[in-house]
Amino acid sequence: MTEMRESRSDRGTSEKQRTPRRTVRTWRVRRRFRHWERPEARPWPDVHEDVTYLTRELGRWHPDTLAARSRVLTWLLHEGRHPETLRLAEAEVAERTAEFGADDPDTLRYRSSLAWRRRRVGDLDGAVAEARAGADDSARVLGPDHVGTHGWRANLARFLAENGEAAEGVRLLRVLYAESQAFGWERRDETRSIRKALVTVLELNGDFQEALDLLEEEIEAERGTIYGVDETSVTTR
Repeated sequence: MTEMRESRSDRGTSEKQRTPRRTVRTWRVRRRFRHWERPEARPWPDVHEDVTYLTRELGRWHPDTLAARSRVLTWLLHEGRHPETLRLAEAEVAERTAEFGADDPDTLRYRSSLAWRRRRVGDLDGAVAEARAGADDSARVLGPDHVGTHGWRANLARFLAENGEAAEGVRLLRVLYAESQAFGWERRDETRSIRKALVTVLELNGDFQEALDLLEEEIEAERGTIYGVDETSVTTR
């Protein structure tokens, strides 16, 4: 339900990657991406040159290359350069689709990120189309009850609501909320996330009382946690 912030290095063990050449320079270049904010001493042309270097020396799918590319997206987001994040996200999905296929679980995750990037730049039609296709593909590949599929469905409902179809967004999220509740404690966090999305969409649709009622449920759920940790699991001495 939330925008993906960091990419995983799950493709690092792919048989298609090259054996990395461990040199002092690759180590130094990789360390330039350890910061959460782009170092002022590294202008963007130098940053992109570093990514190109790691790709050439270590391979496109090497964990260090993936981590560097992911950090570049984080820096761009922090600096509000949303058109550039969209361009890179589109390229990422295209490359992963060509290499691993559109139905690969990791490709699906990056497609979800791409949908959010489209929303960020105001392309709600594109975000809706991306989310609709992703929800269908995720249900087919992972199953209709998979957490990832529920995430796609929640995103689709939210994008629809923001794109002028609030009533449809509410309908979809009500159904999804009931389905997630049926999993009980197993999906507690996911259900809370869906509930928050439903509150937002209900407000967009003008259903303020129902939104307030659900918000009260969420506040009550928060009372049982400390910084996201269940109080019942915390023991005192």
